[in-house]
Amino acid sequence: MPRQWKCTVCGYVHDGPEPPGNCPRCGADRSEFIPVEEQKLNLLHDIRDSLVLHAVVTHFPGALVPVAVLFFFLSLVTGNPHLEPAAFYLLWVVLAAAPVAIASGIYDWRTRFEGTRALIFYKKIALAAALVLFCVGAVSLRTTYPEPAFGIRAAYGVLLLAMLGCVTLLGHYGGKLAFQWKDRKL
Repeated sequence: MPRQWKCTVCGYVHDGPEPPGNCPRCGADRSEFIPVEEQKLNLLHDIRDSLVLHAVVTHFPGALVPVAVLFFFLSLVTGNPHLEPAAFYLLWVVLAAAPVAIASGIYDWRTRFEGTRALIFYKKIALAAALVLFCVGAVSLRTTYPEPAFGIRAAYGVLLLAMLGCVTLLGHYGGKLAFQWKDRKL
């Protein structure tokens, strides 16, 4: 009799009388599968049992940096006086979230990945540090020069683009960890 089995690591649902040997999506062992009918129905308990703080807090910088870049460049193109300050305030949120993302990432590395000495972790730590430095630079520049001249505005734009590169690569490496770590395809 076919049944459904859910991977508790990534949420993949498998149809069959038994769970697969390994999750085809994340590589988790068959012991990580539960029958679908045994899923917890209480949302708060499910969140408490499955929340990964690092995954939550990394999405703030990962989402806000592209929006800040978009707002900044739209302000240049349209001349709308409200877009650039909005981008600046988004950078403050990124600056507030980044240390929590770094600390939770290091904690996850040490606990979930046993502190494995793999280049991907060092790349993520270096990119996160660079993101914070670029963000501090952009916020400092914008705070020091609220009505910047062309050169200052260009430097600010370069810092925003550098931040965009950092969050793009951080997301890429995070995806590799989430979906390829179990298979050691890194």
